[in-house]
Amino acid sequence: MTKKNKNTGKPALDEFVEEYPSTLFVTDQNGNILISNEFTALTIGIHLEELLKANVQDLVKAGYYSHSITMEAIATKQKVTNTVNTSRGFHVFSSAIPILDKDGEVQLVVTTSNEFSQEHNYYEANVPVAQQIHKQLGGMAAEKKKGIVAESLAMKQIIKVCNQIASYDSKVLIYGESGTGKEVIAKYIHLKSEKWKGPFIPINCAAIAPALFEYELFGYEKGVLEGQTEVKAGMIEIANGGVLFLDEIADLPMEMQAKLLRVLENNEVRRVGGITNIPVHCRVIAATNRDLWSLVKKGLFREDLYYRINVIPIHIPPLRNRKLDLVGLISSFITSFNEMYGKKYVLSAEEFDKMLNQPWHGNVRELRNYIERLVVTEHVGQSIQEEEQIGDWFSLDHFIEKNKHQLASLKDFTAVAEGHYIKKVLQDCAGNGTEAAKRLNVDRSVIYRKLKKMEEVLRFK
Repeated sequence: MTKKNKNTGKPALDEFVEEYPSTLFVTDQNGNILISNEFTALTIGIHLEELLKANVQDLVKAGYYSHSITMEAIATKQKVTNTVNTSRGFHVFSSAIPILDKDGEVQLVVTTSNEFSQEHNYYEANVPVAQQIHKQLGGMAAEKKKGIVAESLAMKQIIKVCNQIASYDSKVLIYGESGTGKEVIAKYIHLKSEKWKGPFIPINCAAIAPALFEYELFGYEKGVLEGQTEVKAGMIEIANGGVLFLDEIADLPMEMQAKLLRVLENNEVRRVGGITNIPVHCRVIAATNRDLWSLVKKGLFREDLYYRINVIPIHIPPLRNRKLDLVGLISSFITSFNEMYGKKYVLSAEEFDKMLNQPWHGNVRELRNYIERLVVTEHVGQSIQEEEQIGDWFSLDHFIEKNKHQLASLKDFTAVAEGHYIKKVLQDCAGNGTEAAKRLNVDRSVIYRKLKKMEEVLRFK
């Protein structure tokens, strides 16, 4: 349901960007684009930055659009509704609504694919509203520069909470399925906090062997381990003055939970083999993809630790429930991989529709892998399921034929082949590096080292 302005009873302009997913133009009286969004850029296959420098008349002349209802609204000073066809095969039923000043002249035009029930065919002049819509989208653009795609209402609310709590040292517990971006949110809180100059120390509790946990977290004095002649500071000590990020905290062994609780209560740590307590002042952010409270009830997670870390809970919805973020991420990843691999891949309406309706159980991580595959292979027009049915693009003969000229040396070919196979296994494991390492029978660090090597080879080819 569309929100109404309390004073006028008309739809609030900031709600134009909250619906799923919609094209959006805010232009001046000459058709110069002041504000737009990622989905609009996707529909015509150009970068959002380029779109924001354009005039709608120039887009029509260049063939991106069949015609401009924005210019019709400027000429008639009335709301104009029609279907607009784009060069990438999108057919968008849109409305252009002029905002008039006190003299009845066009001040701004808001063009969107959403429907709005209203009594008038225009908005009266309202400068604060115009400023409000600039602030709304301007703030969104600023967050994206920090690595956050927050176009959905859910993610905007999460960012709002993060901004509110960043200046405090309250402990945060981030919930979300694997691949939803829990570490991205944790890093955002760190960068927005007063501890931004301090270290951000991530620890994946699922990736450390139980026997090594205490050494990794608390460090040790020299002589504790055979052959070890140096003192080693633990990860908690290293995080002093910054943020300690405990990812997958549900996998923290019970005996370590008690020791961690003591650190959180006393703000001090003692190295293994040491006799001195070392003061530490770091913010603790934990994350999990499991229901911690159910683990507490089963006796698998300490209740006192649960309450200690669960001061400010943040729930990140799965990507399939955040269609607007899906749009923003698709655009962002296409741009990133085009630059990385020197490609000019442009998404078609058909491919976009298929991607929009995928469940994305691996969330952002799965989406990123899939788009990289599209860009690298320029393989369009087939859904994920169709690709899997025909044996995928990684069939050995096809891969050799496609890359034999580009990857002439055996060393480069092996690096790329291994990298692609690792990516395939990672995708099958929903992005879980630990599980992929077990299937491949290698150490987890080997996976990321070989992926990095593949990227280096491809980048310079």
